[in-house]
Amino acid sequence: MRYAKRYPSQTRQVLLTLLLVTASLQAGAMTAYADESRADHQPPMAQVDTSQATTPSAKTATTAEPTVTISTTDRVPLVAPTVASPPTTISSELPPITLEDYKSASASQLAKWTRQQRVTGQQLLDFALETIKETNPDLNNVISLREPLARQESEQMTDQGQPFYKVPILVKGLGHTIAGSSNTNGLAFLKDKTSSSTSAFVKQLQKAGFIVVGQSSFPEMGWINVTNSNLYGNTHNPWKLEQNPGGSSGGSAAAVASGQVSLASASDGGGSTRIPASWSGLIGLHPTRGILEGNPTSERSNVSHFALTKSMEDTRRLFQFLLKDKAKAQQNPKHLDQSIPIAYTTQTPAGTPISEEAIAAVKEAVAFLEEQGYQTVEVPYPIDGKVMMQYYYTIVASVAPSINVMAQQTLKRPLQKDDVELLSWALYQTGKDLTKEDVNKAWEGIATMTNQLNQFYQKYPIFLTPTTAYPAPAADYHHIPKDLVAQLSDMSGLSKEEKLDLIYRQWLPAWTLTPFTQLANLTGTPSLSLPTHVTASCLPLGILVNSRAHNDSLLLQMGDLFEKANRFHILTARQKGLPVDPVRQESPNNKEKRDKKQPIAVHYHTKSFVSQPNYHIKHTSLPQTGDNQQGGLLMTSYVSLFLGSLLLAGNFRGNKEKI
Repeated sequence: MRYAKRYPSQTRQVLLTLLLVTASLQAGAMTAYADESRADHQPPMAQVDTSQATTPSAKTATTAEPTVTISTTDRVPLVAPTVASPPTTISSELPPITLEDYKSASASQLAKWTRQQRVTGQQLLDFALETIKETNPDLNNVISLREPLARQESEQMTDQGQPFYKVPILVKGLGHTIAGSSNTNGLAFLKDKTSSSTSAFVKQLQKAGFIVVGQSSFPEMGWINVTNSNLYGNTHNPWKLEQNPGGSSGGSAAAVASGQVSLASASDGGGSTRIPASWSGLIGLHPTRGILEGNPTSERSNVSHFALTKSMEDTRRLFQFLLKDKAKAQQNPKHLDQSIPIAYTTQTPAGTPISEEAIAAVKEAVAFLEEQGYQTVEVPYPIDGKVMMQYYYTIVASVAPSINVMAQQTLKRPLQKDDVELLSWALYQTGKDLTKEDVNKAWEGIATMTNQLNQFYQKYPIFLTPTTAYPAPAADYHHIPKDLVAQLSDMSGLSKEEKLDLIYRQWLPAWTLTPFTQLANLTGTPSLSLPTHVTASCLPLGILVNSRAHNDSLLLQMGDLFEKANRFHILTARQKGLPVDPVRQESPNNKEKRDKKQPIAVHYHTKSFVSQPNYHIKHTSLPQTGDNQQGGLLMTSYVSLFLGSLLLAGNFRGNKEKI
């Protein structure tokens, strides 16, 4: 009756006809897409003239082209010289990619499209620069651009099978130097300093095919777990601009999460890759100490160099490319299967508080693993966290006097309090008192702790925790308690032990947010953050899987397991309107609804880079990966046919009523 009253018979017939025609057209489009997909599996490879092959070199990088440095004011629009792209020919067999395709694609996908001639290297740079210029005023995450050099390097690069052929990348402004670009260490008195050389790690990235388009922001000296500084201002989180993306690789995290680039370099001395991965919804790997090219090899190094990614394919490809030949034989070939016991905990290393969201992230992961048939065992945290952090702060403070060396070289005088931020000044005052014996004692304690951890990994090859204990703090978060400011400003009357205790107390609020990541840095063991949870406030919070040295492959397999089950939350996929898995939005105890696969609402904060409608429907029969055009066409067709059937049913009822 309702259909008969609402729609006259002729109107119903017209609507029914239109819907059926739409479904027919979409079915044809699906057929065309299927043909395209088949072609996509066997792409026409570009012919390479190996006699003319060249690769970017340090000499190219030092060309006297201008480097554009961003204003130090917070959230200032980015301006860079525009260089027109040369005319290019795109293959007519496959459609060219769009800006939205670029933003959501992985680095591996972009390289594939480039080889298929669906896009050129210059057009990829166009997309990257357009997105940076559009989003950087809000994110404040890019500190310099090198557009002319990037275009030159892309034009000169030839296809030699590089895994990331001509893919644009941003490199972290701290440590990942590139000749002619900014090299400040985040220190205001070095704001005009540039690098005379390209770092070994960045050279490896260029060798992999990446085109460095610019540099990303970081905090002063990379000391803290957020990205803000007096020099560069506050960096903002694409998920919610009021929040911080994490640190110290926060500029890179914001770049990948927002779609500026598909992958960005990161370094990790205490969690600086994995913390931003957790708070920005990305994948962050800290590899086994010394196994990758461009990484420190010393047994007393706590720093790794890798990247922030949004796909396991990119993570694995970059890992395999950088893996040293001699390290390949050391990699444990153990296959992830249900016989491997997985330990987990929601306890923090030193008994500091933990949020309900972090606990929920672990419980969701455990429930998923158990559903897949894996053995999980809840355990207490295996290491004394307070002792661990005392070792960590001793090592960090021991390198702080290097700031004084830089000040004397640049300012021609010793370092003064107003030259640096308060934390740097406090670490410098503490570091002056530390001796070689103090540092040796810390590393000896770490060696004992490493042996203890290895015994734990003998029993439990995988250890699961939250990556962070809380979601991302505010963009302008400063961790130092106000009641400690005066003491930190002048520590001259304190003993060495009192200074170290004060350093511990001032860092405790920040460490309470992120207590899980430092263990892998000190022990040289692999650790992988996965973007599996989103909070009630629509902020990501990752889980952390850890293992013993040279078990990196086992962690990558764990990442594959979660990704293939559509457990990842990647912001650019949400922006493109891809289906979202309802399991990831529910309480782990809400199994009845999960088993029934009920569709749920996915709410987005108004001040974020998400602009899609509030609701997505989960369709378990469709792949939930990448830019699934087929899935979108299928869904539209199903909806059209469903509505058509409703109208048809209404028409039948209407006819019956007429009878």
